[in-house]
Amino acid sequence: MRRKGIDLPTVPQRFFPSFAHASRPTWIDLRMKSIRTVFFIISMCCWFVGISCHSTSPDEQETASGTSSEERMVTATVTEGIESRAASDIPVRTQVPNTIADVVAQVRPAVVSIAVVGSASDFFGRRPRIGGGTGFIVTSDGHVVTNDHVIQGAERIQVTIDDGEILEAKVVGRDPGTDLAVLKLDTDRKSFPTIQFADPENVVVGEWVIAIGNALGLPGGPTVTVGVVGALQRTLRVGNGYLGDLIQTDAAINDGNSGGPLVNTHGEVIGVNTIVVSSAQGIGFSVGSFTAVPVVRSLIEFGRVVWPWLGVSVEAVTATRALELGLPVRGGVLVSYIWPSSPADKADLRTEDILIEMDGTHVSSVRGLQKLLRQRFHVGQEVEIKLIRKGEPVKTVVILKEMPRKH
Repeated sequence: MRRKGIDLPTVPQRFFPSFAHASRPTWIDLRMKSIRTVFFIISMCCWFVGISCHSTSPDEQETASGTSSEERMVTATVTEGIESRAASDIPVRTQVPNTIADVVAQVRPAVVSIAVVGSASDFFGRRPRIGGGTGFIVTSDGHVVTNDHVIQGAERIQVTIDDGEILEAKVVGRDPGTDLAVLKLDTDRKSFPTIQFADPENVVVGEWVIAIGNALGLPGGPTVTVGVVGALQRTLRVGNGYLGDLIQTDAAINDGNSGGPLVNTHGEVIGVNTIVVSSAQGIGFSVGSFTAVPVVRSLIEFGRVVWPWLGVSVEAVTATRALELGLPVRGGVLVSYIWPSSPADKADLRTEDILIEMDGTHVSSVRGLQKLLRQRFHVGQEVEIKLIRKGEPVKTVVILKEMPRKH
């Protein structure tokens, strides 16, 4: 009997045209009937096996898989717990990395355009000087950070904020030694958007950075360029002096970008754009936040930079330097020059002394000494210093003075 719904295989007549209408069976017909019978039996066996497999009870399936329904529920609960706990325990700043557009949208409201009117003397007498640059707001009451060279010689300063409003600004303080200045917006407005500085210890070579500024004074809002941190703690000769703690980047910094922020992908300022190297290709420099933060704080508080001063020039104790001078230690910093009449001079510090400790705090590097002086000590403080002099430990006391600055 043929089961309804199952088509058995047949052989098309076209393969055997000479026997398609034979009146009596031949050996080929008998052979074909046998083949059909075999196919029918095989098909029925497969059908019955399939029904048996699909009708296996849940208990039998659990036994076959080796896992009960209760075990599966426990496993699912544990897995969900691990996933939820992992999501909360991982110390991430954001769940999804910020795109460049996200960062620009975040910081742009605090970036301002600065226009400066001054005067300059030449062969024809005094003439008006029009200049400009960029700045960014760091306090909600309207303090703006920019470069000193942007506002140098300014008789009038106008600041255009992101919403198009034009405000007058006054100089709070300036520091030519670091090429930084702070302005205060002259307005009754109570609150402005701000940008935060990044922790300088978290800035690394190779990280993505974004430069935002009023490049070339072009209309239509700030220019955005992207690059990476190429190097840290660069020092360049500028005019008659040096600028240190510079961040090198290949993010394009053009005329008009001066004073603008160099930000990381979290929208934090890692540097203040300051130098365009026209003779190089793809190299610009920004004053790092390690220097910018204490300078800006001091300018806002005192109107000038007030830092405690020891009065020495120091360098790192490298393996080569230690071998050259026969130094007994590799830590600390090496005193290479002492300023006349400085606190160090009065405390009888000498060149080739190794400064290893100040007031109980170990000094491990030049940057560490700078950080210690700027953040822990104050002008007029008496500080005990430990040195290594010709292999012998020496103690002395210095009274810190205010660091002289050029104006």
